[in-house]
Amino acid sequence: MTTLLLTRHGQTKENVLRILQGQMPGELTEEGIKQAEELRESLKGTHIDLIISSDLKRAVDTTNIVNAERQLPVELEPLIRERNFGIHTGMPYKGITGELDPSAETVEAMFRRAAEWLHKVAREHEGQTVLVISHGLFLRVIQGAFHGKTIRDIVPMENAEVRTIELSADMTFGSETEEVGATAN
Repeated sequence: MTTLLLTRHGQTKENVLRILQGQMPGELTEEGIKQAEELRESLKGTHIDLIISSDLKRAVDTTNIVNAERQLPVELEPLIRERNFGIHTGMPYKGITGELDPSAETVEAMFRRAAEWLHKVAREHEGQTVLVISHGLFLRVIQGAFHGKTIRDIVPMENAEVRTIELSADMTFGSETEEVGATAN
């Protein structure tokens, strides 16, 4: 078994402004830095073997704060980036009406990416506890793939929230094949 501590990055300026960040770097707010520091404190008594972080700045900055004292091994992983929103990236949420432009990554593609990553982690980190620092929507996709549910079935995560799942190398993961109106942070 591989234990994953799924964690959303700290609050960003773009979260506050309700900007669709997607694969933009993102800048932690003072509150986001505080959330990462509180996360570090809350995990002090938890055994963690390594951290796998999205390679986007907001996740890396959260990782660096959480890992400042422990100095655990860190893997930066592009597969756990937030959804690519195409031409909608950087737009205010309220400016997007109707369906996303075809330049945006599909929900089906996100689920394939999540399943690929879950299989990779289960193979490469058997028996380990991994702190995973990623993004709001993509963490919902990971949980949906794991539980065989849609994005809408998964309650959105707060910034710096942690949820635990246990993987085995022989698991199969569900995939959503249609858009269900998901949003991202």
